[in-house]
Amino acid sequence: MKKTKTVMIFFVALLVLTSCSSTETVKVGWIGPLTGPSAVLGTDGVTAAEIAVAEINSAGGINGRQIELLIEDDQYNTQKAVTVYNKLVNVDGVDIVIMSTYSGVFAVSEQAVEDEVVVIDPLDCNDQLAGSSKTVFCIATDSESIAQVLADDANSKNFSTIGLIYWNSDAFMPLVKDYFVNEFKGKVQTEAYLAGTQDFRTTLTKMSDFDALVLLGYDETGIAMKQARELGFRGQFYTTGTVTSPSLQEASQGAAEGTLFAFWSAPENEKTNRFTELFVAQKGKKPILDLATYPTYDAVKIIAEAIKKEKPLRDALFEIKDYQSMSVVEPVTFDENGAIKISETLFVLEDGKPNAIN
Repeated sequence: MKKTKTVMIFFVALLVLTSCSSTETVKVGWIGPLTGPSAVLGTDGVTAAEIAVAEINSAGGINGRQIELLIEDDQYNTQKAVTVYNKLVNVDGVDIVIMSTYSGVFAVSEQAVEDEVVVIDPLDCNDQLAGSSKTVFCIATDSESIAQVLADDANSKNFSTIGLIYWNSDAFMPLVKDYFVNEFKGKVQTEAYLAGTQDFRTTLTKMSDFDALVLLGYDETGIAMKQARELGFRGQFYTTGTVTSPSLQEASQGAAEGTLFAFWSAPENEKTNRFTELFVAQKGKKPILDLATYPTYDAVKIIAEAIKKEKPLRDALFEIKDYQSMSVVEPVTFDENGAIKISETLFVLEDGKPNAIN
């Protein structure tokens, strides 16, 4: 009890220091989903950013300047992401943006070069994303590893036919779909769905006797799981870490249990344990989605280290070598594209929680 109270007092003190205004603040924008069916991708990540900012400011800021974090909810919608990006840059004067909406990063990538704005994605990372423009970086889980993990397990079970239903309102899930189709040795029947879909039965009827279903999407996939079981499907469900979303699990009405999914959980050490204590002190629970949380904290800390160099931020980020992040045990360095990739592994959902499969 005493330890918890101390952590809470410390965090309150950090927030007070963070709120102090300054005419010389370093403005950092954060864009991602805080509401809507993809909210699980942003709600914990923004808390991680707030914790990192509070720690930096309590230690004196960056070369004496406090960080001012400006938060925008885009509901994981590309058009909204572009709108709030322009607001942050043109109205608020931000020149650093942390963005968790995949297609949103691509949509602003070229404009960010003209604006001289650095964009860092702490949720998704691949060469296509990091290479989209010279001012886009990522420190996040490797997109390809998601599909590889799922395909490897399906191949090991000698599955011959798989149905794959994917969210087609953004470029990310189609990318994972393409990777999976390329890696799976059997036959894959793919069907797209749009955000907000509530009835998957027509599609599911075509796949009722398949070995497995790969569901690449967000909270709506919980509905698809429920409807698949109601239609008599008894095969294996595969999906991504979004299955940890309480809203998805509620929609599935228990059908999500036993789902195999690609996931990443933060390593346990003194640094991550301390962060988790601060996180729990603020939100009353541990992060739902580690892969959306701990890399965001690292992104803010890396940004701060780069700004200290007092040179163009893009150049300064590439100069950071062997950074001891919280997300990766070994020291990390951005590759030539501006990417730091974290591999995902196979987990199973048991009692609503992710459990690693060794």
